[in-house]
Amino acid sequence: MRPEWVERELLDFGVHITNGPMTSDRTLAALFSEASIRRLLEAEKEAMHAPNIAVAASMFSKRYAYLAVSSTLYLMTMYDGIYRFSPEACVFREDRKIELDETLCSFVQLEGDRHEWREQVVRTLFTQCITPLLDVLKRTSRLPYSILWENVAVRINSLYRSMMRETEEPKMKERVREDYLFLKKASDDLFGVKQNPFQHSLNLDESLLDTSNRKTCCMYYKLEKKSESLDYCLVCPLEKKKGTACS
Repeated sequence: MRPEWVERELLDFGVHITNGPMTSDRTLAALFSEASIRRLLEAEKEAMHAPNIAVAASMFSKRYAYLAVSSTLYLMTMYDGIYRFSPEACVFREDRKIELDETLCSFVQLEGDRHEWREQVVRTLFTQCITPLLDVLKRTSRLPYSILWENVAVRINSLYRSMMRETEEPKMKERVREDYLFLKKASDDLFGVKQNPFQHSLNLDESLLDTSNRKTCCMYYKLEKKSESLDYCLVCPLEKKKGTACS
């Protein structure tokens, strides 16, 4: 049984818990195939008026990182409990939110050593639900890993910066800091890659309240129809940015 707060907190991230079989070709498991992810990217390209599927893939990876990575890490840090889902349990909806089939999910509360539990949470999330998706996005869109992984990193930076600002209790602030630094220094194998992809892109300062510009461009500025009525990301590396944008 999951606590009542799980559904409430996940909804804040655009994650909906449902009860029923996931037959859509938009399940995460289906999206691991190039044919399915290409269909989704073509639909995303049309919806957001992106010039090509590379830009659509970049925007999709940012959105999915918020839905899946930010929501999981938030529960991990703030509650010592996560709602674990499999690729078969997750579907990306046309309104750019996700649904999780509760019959294929489980609530996992901290038990025993927190360091070991945290490692398992991160390993399962990334090796099963993040890295395989970024792999197929790279193959299909030809976007480099550097952009895709930094898209995930900016979501993590934003999440932990927000948690640090909103948390007042000293012990919780320390946990926020510890979890953030853990992600930055974690072993490569927890992410299913040869090198920790966040080693240089988790770049909040010591206070966890300020960040520097991205090293790669997510190409948000190329969208004809911008979701946030802004021209560039706040952390955009392009010199010509005007200082207006989203992070």
